[in-house]
Amino acid sequence: MGNKTKEERKNKILGAMMGGAIGDALGYQIEFKRNIKEKEITSFKEGIGRISDDTQMTLFTANALLFRETRQAMRGIALLPVEAIYEAYLDWLDTQNHTNNHRSISWIKELKELNVSQAPGNTCLNALSSGIKGTIDKPINNSKGCGGIMRVAPIGLYMKDSELAGQFGAEASAITHGHPLGIIPSYVFSTWIWYLSNTNLEMKEALEKSLKQYEEKFDVFDKENKNYFIDLVNKAIILSKENKSDREAINELGEGWVAEETFAIAIYSCLKYSNNFKDAIVCSINHDGDSDSTGAVTGNIMGAYLGYEKIPSEYKNTIELKNEIVELANDLASEIPVGEYNDNNDEYWLSKYLYCKRDLSLTKRHKKLEKYMNKIMDEYKPTPKTKEDREFEKYCKLYEEKFGKQAYIAESSGTKEKTIEAIKTCLEKNEDLLDKLLYVNFDKKMNKDLFY
Repeated sequence: MGNKTKEERKNKILGAMMGGAIGDALGYQIEFKRNIKEKEITSFKEGIGRISDDTQMTLFTANALLFRETRQAMRGIALLPVEAIYEAYLDWLDTQNHTNNHRSISWIKELKELNVSQAPGNTCLNALSSGIKGTIDKPINNSKGCGGIMRVAPIGLYMKDSELAGQFGAEASAITHGHPLGIIPSYVFSTWIWYLSNTNLEMKEALEKSLKQYEEKFDVFDKENKNYFIDLVNKAIILSKENKSDREAINELGEGWVAEETFAIAIYSCLKYSNNFKDAIVCSINHDGDSDSTGAVTGNIMGAYLGYEKIPSEYKNTIELKNEIVELANDLASEIPVGEYNDNNDEYWLSKYLYCKRDLSLTKRHKKLEKYMNKIMDEYKPTPKTKEDREFEKYCKLYEEKFGKQAYIAESSGTKEKTIEAIKTCLEKNEDLLDKLLYVNFDKKMNKDLFY
């Protein structure tokens, strides 16, 4: 199977986070429109890709995971991952209601671009407003809307193994969506993301392993829902090999308003265009349905498979919140750079993930300090030895061996060249004349401290 190197994994994590935002922004332009033509939307109409609630909640998911791990590293105790995610979703709820009813754990809550209502799903809003956290065992409702699956990619990117990725992906969806088909797709999706970002498996092979793990490790719900989901996934796989138009194939899978259909459309698009990010995204969004969510999930998968470098620059350079998406992705790909007993904790990291208010002055200060220290170190770097330096060392050594004391450069107006010539004379005459040669008016009574 083979594992990714740190750099390869970082490229995949960046790709998944950026890819999801791009798919979301492209699809958001036509989310509620009907009679969409094939390949009608291929670019950002206004020159910038505006993200929707799908990417907003994805970013809060990422922030929660990093907050939780940092808290654990610094305090030795922390919320469970899903509890932290729930707290972050309450932060997101505040941004949508323009309230501050919750003690924030998310530094991104203060970003003005996230304090905008971008067609948030009613199920998410209502569930989070209820004051009750839904769980798999105690479902909060009977919704299977796609609001549960479109936000969980960071879990697959961050967890240490595929089983944790699947389990926590399912539990995170259950916070707001209680129907089995609102949860099962998230399990497989998070697991698939894990395999794509951590191994060298091909796209279809990684999906097959994810499905196998689901059937072996997550036998939670009734057979009817399980079989329906597996049948829809298999249908998407088969359609990706058939000679049908994308519109025709996607119409057979649904419109993506519910999680299993969103996932099926993403499977179809990713398998059919597995080597081309743009083609897969364009395929996934141009239909009459929840095009931002199908685009977001497809973008997560394609980015995790192809990596950041293979995402077209026309999208990467014009996506809203590009710098913050890249920053969160880089943080997800990093070892936690702080610890309770560390001497040199990263203060900028702590401002984000322990104190929950990003302090940009710390990163500026860090850069200034780093620049200053590099300058100081450069001043103390040894100067490369010249030919004269080497010759001076040679004759000083010969002088010391011959006369039993160290040679020197005269304190005033002396040079290495003068000392070398004086030592040569001493060696030729086999007599220690160094003091007299370096000081023409040499007086034996002169204080010997003049020499060094």
